Amino acid sequence: MSELNVVGLVKAVQQFERNVSTALMYSGLRIPQFRLLDSLDEIGEATVTEMSKRLGITRASASVMINELIRSGLLVVNENESDRRSFQIHISEHGRSKLNVGRKDLSVLRKELSSSLPDEMVEALNEFAGYYQPKR
Repeated sequence: MSELNVVGLVKAVQQFERNVSTALMYSGLRIPQFRLLDSLDEIGEATVTEMSKRLGITRASASVMINELIRSGLLVVNENESDRRSFQIHISEHGRSKLNVGRKDLSVLRKELSSSLPDEMVEALNEFAGYYQPKR
């Protein structure tokens, strides 16, 4: 039975993360910001708590990132009239523009990586990535 080279896998993931960060550079987004915008785009609008669960991060981390994206004009707040402590967020036009740039640049990276790997490896990596997706 083969054993997983855990240290080698960590190194490969770190290199992959650097490649993704570089691909997102022109959009001006960091990986966590891209993930949040991409996920929010799927559902339209959400609360901070909903986004923290969806992304698999703490509510505090989600809150800090969301506030940063609001200040940057990438997210817009809709206050809840019946509960002033609660609000919904959605992507602004500026945020959608940056998200689309990030998606296009990641598409180039995805095609480049996919074409350089055997199909079986791409399938195994996609399965592995799906295994570690946060629960929705």
